[in-house]
Amino acid sequence: MKKPQTAFVAVVVLVAGLALSLPSIGVTNECNVLFGVAAAPLNPEQTPAEALREFEADAGRKMEIVHYYELGQDKLFPSPAEFDMATRPGEPLIPFHNWRPDGLTWREVADGAADAYLYRLAQHLGEAYSQPYFLSLNAEFERFVDPAPGSGQTAADFRDFFSHVVRVIRSNPHHQAVIVLNYSGTAKWASMPWFEDLHPGGDVVDWIAQDTYMFDPAATPGMAQLVNQPSGSWPGFYAWAAMKYPDTPQMIAEWGVENSALTAPYVEDFYASAAKDLAKFPKLRALVYWNRSGLHDGGRDWAIDDTAINANSEVNAAFRKFANNGLFFSSPTCRDKLRGGL
Repeated sequence: MKKPQTAFVAVVVLVAGLALSLPSIGVTNECNVLFGVAAAPLNPEQTPAEALREFEADAGRKMEIVHYYELGQDKLFPSPAEFDMATRPGEPLIPFHNWRPDGLTWREVADGAADAYLYRLAQHLGEAYSQPYFLSLNAEFERFVDPAPGSGQTAADFRDFFSHVVRVIRSNPHHQAVIVLNYSGTAKWASMPWFEDLHPGGDVVDWIAQDTYMFDPAATPGMAQLVNQPSGSWPGFYAWAAMKYPDTPQMIAEWGVENSALTAPYVEDFYASAAKDLAKFPKLRALVYWNRSGLHDGGRDWAIDDTAINANSEVNAAFRKFANNGLFFSSPTCRDKLRGGL
């Protein structure tokens, strides 16, 4: 197998709460919220595996899921390097892949233009993974919508694209895919007239996710505001998803606290109250931190510039304490329940 198309790896800690019936606040659950990271190399010489090990050292704990970002129809995943990271001796990880097509519209994929690749991918995934893994498709898809008729990128096109890919992956008798519908989750997109038409249906969605960041302490002074940001008539993503899809577990597939002069005075307080804040959101079953420095790796100019938890000793100490609170540790048996629910 070939190497992954990008050098960017995301390690995710998932809540072992892939349940169709989730616990209420205050109810003890052996499958607590788990913790994770999108661990980008922090310097040009660092490999994804080294980035993961450095993050784990800085966080003071091991990760449980490794998240990869895949683009296009040229390379199958997992690559040997991705597989090796997920199956490291004594410390296996649950893989989490996000795939986005390249050079094809959603309508073209839905109509079969990528089927040759997708069926090979389904076979490859079935042969590689004997345990459940997570798969999201075109994460943050709202920003790719073009509502113009015939664009191939309408909300209806997305629904058909998503359903088609899931059905091809599931057509392999050995598939272990747990499907994640990964929204951006912002009020900007929720205000669009096509927003409510994006969801492809509960038969092809196992988890629902959002991506959220702390850039402005005035808007997101704490984890509670990060998880759920109301705006006007928009109740916030967590509240919307909980009301609209009450039986679907939620995760934050990307989150981060930007290291800047604006956020610096607030970081320690943010992390000090974060675990208590998270207890208010029982349907939130996973957190995935986006960890990167200002390095524009792979020629990409990422919108999120610097969220590295080792930016300075104060940031590292605050994050480390947060990552090692009891909320994020669960029974190892939870990993066996990702597909069936808890």
